[in-house]
Amino acid sequence: MDGIELAARFSYITNSLRFCGPKEASQLFLEYLARKNGPDKVSNALKKFEGLFPYLDSIARKNNLHFLDHSVVEAYWIGNKMLDSFTNEDMKEIIRKLMKRGLPSSYGERLIENMPHGLLPHHNFNVFYVGVGMTTGNVATTTQNMDNCRISYGEVIEAMASNLIVKTDVVIRNPKIAIRKGEVKTIVYLPEMLPSVSKGDIVAIHWGFACYILSKEQKEYLENYTIKIIEKVNSVN
Repeated sequence: MDGIELAARFSYITNSLRFCGPKEASQLFLEYLARKNGPDKVSNALKKFEGLFPYLDSIARKNNLHFLDHSVVEAYWIGNKMLDSFTNEDMKEIIRKLMKRGLPSSYGERLIENMPHGLLPHHNFNVFYVGVGMTTGNVATTTQNMDNCRISYGEVIEAMASNLIVKTDVVIRNPKIAIRKGEVKTIVYLPEMLPSVSKGDIVAIHWGFACYILSKEQKEYLENYTIKIIEKVNSVN
């Protein structure tokens, strides 16, 4: 799987819900997944995602790679060791990039001023520290939407035509952010995106949508980076 496809899978649901990116992107993503059609169109559409591109661009530049290199996309959405080289100044620069794409300047400056040491440019940093919906203004910044927007994972208990029953976890806040394990949810998926999904698979979940089957290593990266980010965010809240 190439980096364009990986980015399309994780970005599909938020675009189809009209939360971010150009309105035509979700259809372009499906066409690319089906036939690898229009890679340049997909690449240009991904650049227009308000919150996504600053992260991919920053990870790519740090590692001298293209922003749609598979390892760059994986680092942002799932997590890998590329994240570990980022400094506090690197993270502050990402906030500045987000301010140019819709994040309110006064809010962004407060994030920079209060930023704890050791945060990383993972999607769940954007959810928990920057704040879900803060860059686009299209989603309310609530605990429920944090849970929806973060990348989580679930073990498939049962696979149906367009739904999966999964064992997963949920975000709670009382007042610190925490993860409560052992929840069972019904989520949706596209059979053309996950044609062979079956009981026992570990799927990545974004806004109640299963977009990708995680390897054991990827699941561990996602879990570990999420926990690390939550711990850092809780240290200043």
